[in-house]
Amino acid sequence: MNRRTLVVGGGLAAFAGDAAAQPAPARRAPIVLVHGAWHGGWCWSRVKPRLEAAGHPVSAPTLTGLGERRHLISRSVVLDTHIQDVVQHIENEELNDVVLVGHSYGGFVVTGAVELLGKRVSHLILLDAFFPLNGETVNQYAGEQSTIERNAKAVADPNWNIPALTAADFGVTDKTDAAWLDGRMSAQPFGTYAQPIRIEKGVAHLPRRSYISCDAPGMVFFDGTRDRIKADGSWRYVGLQAPHDAMVTHPQLLSDTLLQLIG
Repeated sequence: MNRRTLVVGGGLAAFAGDAAAQPAPARRAPIVLVHGAWHGGWCWSRVKPRLEAAGHPVSAPTLTGLGERRHLISRSVVLDTHIQDVVQHIENEELNDVVLVGHSYGGFVVTGAVELLGKRVSHLILLDAFFPLNGETVNQYAGEQSTIERNAKAVADPNWNIPALTAADFGVTDKTDAAWLDGRMSAQPFGTYAQPIRIEKGVAHLPRRSYISCDAPGMVFFDGTRDRIKADGSWRYVGLQAPHDAMVTHPQLLSDTLLQLIG
């Protein structure tokens, strides 16, 4: 069935008052979009309406200390804080059969959230994201030199925050898009990169797992994750001809890809 087809019944029969009631359209799975480091829920603003137009309820929560919640940034904000942000959002909204999408650093967050959400999540989609093993930190994936530089910047900040990168670092070349990104990104709480993730059950119990790799250009930080995902036959793997921040630069392509994966 074509998800974009809307069947409208009634016509002249509606005036007769005897037309059989039309069945309500099937409710599609809710989608929760989780952003990466330095971003906020705002980064999904070009993708969210496209997914909603296909009939999915969509939410894009902002993690503590970022975006419109940047005033909450502090040394006490760690990876577990962000994991709980997502868990509490899904539980308080009473969402089930969730398609949980994590971008970049958000891969750590959604992997940790799946650990706590049980059967509420039916499909995990990692978008150019990390897929950590138990005990790993984000810093371990960044490379030694990058980690040293990032730690030095965080220590120099009185609140131990990691200054935001630039749009160019994420492969965004359009001047308008770059200005929009650079004007909205904010510092990342250092604790979110330093705290090891705790995983016991993992994600093997999930009915569906998908990975979208942004390959134009590809970021080397995710090479290890890509290799591990491709070697695991239980994941569906898709390469996207878009840069890391595809939700900004290629919203239609990304939306179409997500909808195809979700089915």
